[in-house]
Amino acid sequence: MFNESHILRTTVILTLVISAGALIWSAQVSLGLLLGGLMSALTFRLMIIDATLLLHHAAGGSMDKRGAYRSSFRSFAKRCLFYSLALTVGILNPHLSFLATFAGLLLPRLAIFYHYLQGRTKRGS
Repeated sequence: MFNESHILRTTVILTLVISAGALIWSAQVSLGLLLGGLMSALTFRLMIIDATLLLHHAAGGSMDKRGAYRSSFRSFAKRCLFYSLALTVGILNPHLSFLATFAGLLLPRLAIFYHYLQGRTKRGS
């Protein structure tokens, strides 16, 4: 089975490899993929940290239902802010491709799917 550190590592590797491969095609696409991929890796890491803290406080009994909701919503809003900043830079900067930035933001989902298929292949199901 895979965990979040495998997904994070695969996301960073995919970002660097795909961005280097896209450099042959277009520098704008390569830089957009690099921005989106690194921003998605950052937000994924922030999600890991926030979820770990939330679970730690909930297990210790120091957080009530309302505090858990507030903490998870703040974490979600922070990630949305980073996504919107990356997309805004992708739109406004003439040296970046917006669609490549958007595709880079989807790389953690690609990494999760890769690890899912790899696990199914190893299990034989």
